[in-house]
Amino acid sequence: MAHSPQIRIPATYMRGGTSKGVFFRLTDLPEAAQVPGAARDALLLRVIGSPDPYEKQIDGMGGATSSTSKSVIVSRSSRPDHDVDYLFGQVSIDKPFVDWSGNCGNLSAAVGPFAITSGLVDPGRVPQDGVAVVRIWQANIGKTIIAHVPISNGVVQETGDFELDGVTFPAAEVPLEFLDPAADGRGAGGSMFPTGNLVDELEVPGIGILKATMINAGIPTIFINAADIGYSGTELQGDINSDPQALARLEAIRAYGALRMGLIGNIDEAAARQHTPKVAFVAAPADYVASSGKPVA
Repeated sequence: MAHSPQIRIPATYMRGGTSKGVFFRLTDLPEAAQVPGAARDALLLRVIGSPDPYEKQIDGMGGATSSTSKSVIVSRSSRPDHDVDYLFGQVSIDKPFVDWSGNCGNLSAAVGPFAITSGLVDPGRVPQDGVAVVRIWQANIGKTIIAHVPISNGVVQETGDFELDGVTFPAAEVPLEFLDPAADGRGAGGSMFPTGNLVDELEVPGIGILKATMINAGIPTIFINAADIGYSGTELQGDINSDPQALARLEAIRAYGALRMGLIGNIDEAAARQHTPKVAFVAAPADYVASSGKPVA
């Protein structure tokens, strides 16, 4: 009986912020996957466990949520004043698709520690004790990120007392600097306010006209008023994810926002750009109970 060939690829499963992903050194990937294209996408899809019609990713490293279906490729940088290049891929759970259109701010916090531990940073830049400054080129968006990585006894300090909402246990803090994150005007979605307006009227068929602020800085995002789409701003994840009609409305807003921002040329292209833009809804401060059960006042 013929079997598919087996290969071994060094990889690291890491959390950064409120996301998790599988990290690779570029040079550890099979030769065909060291360049963009179908071979790379196919490899990452199989590692994460996609596409999965059950949407569980049991046979892969993904966690069956958009926050845990992610991949990262890191390499030594040839750019002046940079230590490493960082490429992020958002892996679809139920479709054979990897979205390379944007960065993951959460996993950016793990790139510096991974780069140091993997030997991609010049040892002379890593102190015995203190903070290592890792200069990262974010290849998806063409921007620089500076990571401040705590070091103890010559290795990355992982434990600590920094707490982050959405993460159960405390850990070491890795402060990040996003240098000049606004889009630079070249290509789709250029400039911080790609429409040229601070507030736009965004027309979405089937929903109406919404006041929206569209920003392209770090990751393209559409900000709308919670009340305009029937929310209070205190909703939890389950309130939205369990509502198919709400998800469809938000996807329509996302698609027409992407078109208005110049990120896509026609509305049909939104399906091939699932990672960006994001949609955020904003409301006045209010008391609520967080997912953890903690009251917030």
